[in-house]
Amino acid sequence: MAGYLNRHRASLLMAEQGLSSLVLAQPESITYATGAFPGVASFWRRAGAAFIVVPANETAPLVAIVGDLQAKTFQAISGIADTRSHRIWVESDKLPIGEPAKPRRRPRPAQFDIAQSLGLLHDVVSERGLENSRVGLELGFIPVADFAAFSDLPVIWVDCTRTVEKLRAIKSDAEITKLRHAAQYSIDGIHSLTTAIVPGMTADAMAKIWRDGALASATAQGQPVPQSTWSYIAIGDDGFAPGGPAKQGDVIKIDVGTVIDGYSSDGARTAVLGKPKAEAVKIFDALHRAFDAGLALIAPGSKLSDVYFATARKMWDQGYETFCRGHFGHGVGASIWSEEWPFIAADATTIIEPNMVLAFETPWYIDGLGGFIIEDQLLITEKGFEVMALSDRSLISV
Repeated sequence: MAGYLNRHRASLLMAEQGLSSLVLAQPESITYATGAFPGVASFWRRAGAAFIVVPANETAPLVAIVGDLQAKTFQAISGIADTRSHRIWVESDKLPIGEPAKPRRRPRPAQFDIAQSLGLLHDVVSERGLENSRVGLELGFIPVADFAAFSDLPVIWVDCTRTVEKLRAIKSDAEITKLRHAAQYSIDGIHSLTTAIVPGMTADAMAKIWRDGALASATAQGQPVPQSTWSYIAIGDDGFAPGGPAKQGDVIKIDVGTVIDGYSSDGARTAVLGKPKAEAVKIFDALHRAFDAGLALIAPGSKLSDVYFATARKMWDQGYETFCRGHFGHGVGASIWSEEWPFIAADATTIIEPNMVLAFETPWYIDGLGGFIIEDQLLITEKGFEVMALSDRSLISV
């Protein structure tokens, strides 16, 4: 089967919740599990466009429910033999067109009909003997407007959002390779940018230079260019808004990522044009020391809240007692944003495990001075971590 779903780990996690199966509904979760695109209907991000049924018995086959336009392709890519389809708005047919046939005159839905896909899911529940059992559903994704329709199915729905997040948090070798390439392209783009910044340059101009450098890095390595890129570049006093054009003494926050097959990197550096203000140097140095304090605890077996408090206390001990950022990093992967569970937060009970990929960061946005950030993308290994794209963390003078 294609995709990155670890059936054994999924079985263990389902056992912890007493689940007979999972029903994946979020498009990213479906692609993660199957390696296949769940169809154009999933772009609306409404429940019912597609489902994957994952039995707790790791030897039992998966079932896919997708729109009819792409069902054949989905089956071929995913390898899921039991792929069922419901009608979506797109009309397609086979040659020859126009042969005499009994008129159907049954218009397709304007998008898709959730009743049809849930009807197919009801069939699966009956055929697999799942009636009255506890079935996991990604309630963190299902819109409230859609959830009432699920009540007709004869199962006990249980939120499995965190279970799926735990599955996706442990990356396969193929996922790690994508994230490593994406991180390297981003860092190479930062190097290109910081050698080209001049007074008068805007944030948009800087973003283009960074992007061109990142794409050139992919080409130089003989790799396909990323499908997309993103950048949050801020110049000067606001710290978060784009600001600019750049002038002497401006702090420049460079927070960027490239996206490969949906997998987004996340890394950041801080630069200054010309001579930095004394207060800027003082704050950056404090953030750098806090970064080092937290980084020292990142290893398998550590609790993410311990990393948070090691980082925060270092700032507090340096006199910045009002510094109360909500998290110092997060998982990265194939979400619609670059930040996904788990988070390095004060209340995080998650234990760090090998093959997690975390973006660890110490940002601070100070109105009147600028935006400061140090962020590395880390692969958790059996003994510690690997920085996935090495680069000097110092304040960059340009």
